Amino acid sequence: TVGNPSTSTSMIGSALAFALGCAVTTYLYGITPPAGTPAQILWENLQPQPSPIITLRYFDIRGRGEVIRLYLNELGLEYNETSFTGQEWQELKPKWSKLGLIPFGQVPSLSYNGIHLVQSHAILRFLSRKHDPSYMRMTPEEKAEVEIMADSTSDLRGRVMKIKYDSSLNEKQKSDAFLQYCTTTAMEWLKKFEAYLPSSAASNPSYATFLLFDLIDTHRTYCPPAAFSELMKANPKLAALEMSFPSRSKLATYFASRRGP
Repeated sequence: TVGNPSTSTSMIGSALAFALGCAVTTYLYGITPPAGTPAQILWENLQPQPSPIITLRYFDIRGRGEVIRLYLNELGLEYNETSFTGQEWQELKPKWSKLGLIPFGQVPSLSYNGIHLVQSHAILRFLSRKHDPSYMRMTPEEKAEVEIMADSTSDLRGRVMKIKYDSSLNEKQKSDAFLQYCTTTAMEWLKKFEAYLPSSAASNPSYATFLLFDLIDTHRTYCPPAAFSELMKANPKLAALEMSFPSRSKLATYFASRRGP
């Protein structure tokens, strides 16, 4: 037989109310509830969680580490950072590889309570799953949309870095290449992000929103000022997003003392 739905709902509600009452009583009087009971689970959730021990390792530039720094600050997580020069990296790389800190020989690297993470997107997803309640509540479909935007930023960022690190170009040729890129490819791609960006991105940013800000910020660095201005005029939502980040309450202090590109 099928039970009365209203009766079942009432029973569940009563059980939850009882568990909550037990947990509150435990909190007020210091009595530990029996292990494995709903009250004990609620009681554990009421306890203050110890702050994770976090160390970020990256070059002493913004680069791939910058979006992780921004996101850690946004989440209110304290962290230590080991910064180094390109020359120091040559000495650190074999040592850290041997210790298992950089399994693929690359940075950024993030240690979180003894777990060693690499790949910037993987690090951001991990932090989001651990500390972003909005992301935790998302459906698989909603998370997929976030991840699509996040991973798409790599495609465009890669095109910028290809010009930056092209050793066959002299400085004049690089400047010309950036101008050509910023007035063609960048304009085409940023319009796609403009269309895909959800209206809530600025007020309730996901880790993908931070990657998108970092992408826009990278274009501000490498595009000629006039070309970057045209990019922002053509994409007002992206322009508003970029302008909103330095004034975010948890980021204002960081931006006030931010390192150079």
